Amino acid sequence: MSVLTASFLMASNISIAEDGKRYDKSVTWKNVVKINFKPGKRDEALKIISDYYRPATVKAKTPAPEVIMELQTGDYDLLVVWHMEGGVNDLTWEKGPNGKKWRAALNEIAGGEEKAQEILDQYVNYIDNAENNIALVR
Repeated sequence: MSVLTASFLMASNISIAEDGKRYDKSVTWKNVVKINFKPGKRDEALKIISDYYRPATVKAKTPAPEVIMELQTGDYDLLVVWHMEGGVNDLTWEKGPNGKKWRAALNEIAGGEEKAQEILDQYVNYIDNAENNIALVR
């Protein structure tokens, strides 16, 4: 292949990419989490959410889930839908600023970082399995 041909192909690919359609301006992204708790642990897990997680969200002034559904039938106990403010770029954070603010608020509510970690560990221990899906809304 000649240099001229290679240059033409590269320029064509760039042109196609520039003309391509992107989702980020025409859709919103959601993080959909489905949780199944261990037998007999559902109420205890929901109590942690109500006593610690929700108050931490309010205290930290971080976004709350858009939807929380306590499922009565099916394979899961809880469905939580979070709006992804930054779209799929939200997935690039190891620990985002909202997560840090939320954790600091949880630490205060729980009475310290160690106690907050115990609460987080306890909640995770109540989970039998969970599924996380990314969805777009047109």
